[in-house]
Amino acid sequence: MIKYKLKCKSTYCSEQNEFDGWFQNIKAFEKQMSLGLINCPRCGSHDILKLLATPNVRKDKSQTSKITKIENETVITNSEKSILGNENLKNITTILRTIKKEIQKNSTFVGDKFVSKARSMKEGKIKDKPIHGHGTKKEIQELRDEGIDVINIPWIPDDH
Repeated sequence: MIKYKLKCKSTYCSEQNEFDGWFQNIKAFEKQMSLGLINCPRCGSHDILKLLATPNVRKDKSQTSKITKIENETVITNSEKSILGNENLKNITTILRTIKKEIQKNSTFVGDKFVSKARSMKEGKIKDKPIHGHGTKKEIQELRDEGIDVINIPWIPDDH
């Protein structure tokens, strides 16, 4: 397996939105990329860039340490045992994937038009319906300040 450092180029993600992707080989990565199967875990954008990688030299398992970031929580894993527990990480991932599927099933994806559509619904210009899409942190906060109920959900990749 090859681990690539990937970055979202969407204007709606922070400048530091990097994440890891594991692939069987370079051909598997390129195929998934061309089919649009790789997306940002935060915003769902398919505008992804593969960053330059350095070779990974494997250490003895007893010395191996891994840091995993989950939204605002950092989990440090030593010798394959997590501070939160591996089972908790699996549960969080499963819950986030379930939420994502429900959102996709029960709402309309409006992409970059999310902020304007949410405002239009609030003002009664268009029919009120469940939507999901992208907005910057500032735009989302402005919507909240205007009394529009908005929630950020980490958009993690589907389990392939």
